[in-house]
Amino acid sequence: MEDENDKQDIVESLKKKLHPQCFTGMSGKFAAIVGYVIGAVFTEPTIVEMVVTSDDFVVARDAGDCGCNSFIGARTSVESNWDKLMAAADLTPEERAVADAMFVRKGLRAR
Repeated sequence: MEDENDKQDIVESLKKKLHPQCFTGMSGKFAAIVGYVIGAVFTEPTIVEMVVTSDDFVVARDAGDCGCNSFIGARTSVESNWDKLMAAADLTPEERAVADAMFVRKGLRAR
């Protein structure tokens, strides 16, 4: 299926364009979040699950951990940082659409 191949090409491009080495000011925590969203391994440990709590905070489960024991911060901060990264990353409109869709699928954007 050609559309699926095109999407995979875009995801591979995102992994290169959003790599933390391209953004010297990116924290390790945010690099882990970006990796989780786009399916890349940028940090050790890696994030394998993220949950937005009822009071709008984000917690994460690291690979090998048994629960969401890592406090990330306010969901609005995660969303704001994602939007700033998207603006700084020089993405094509197609790349931006795929990246934002991946972020929404992970449940990190308020509806």
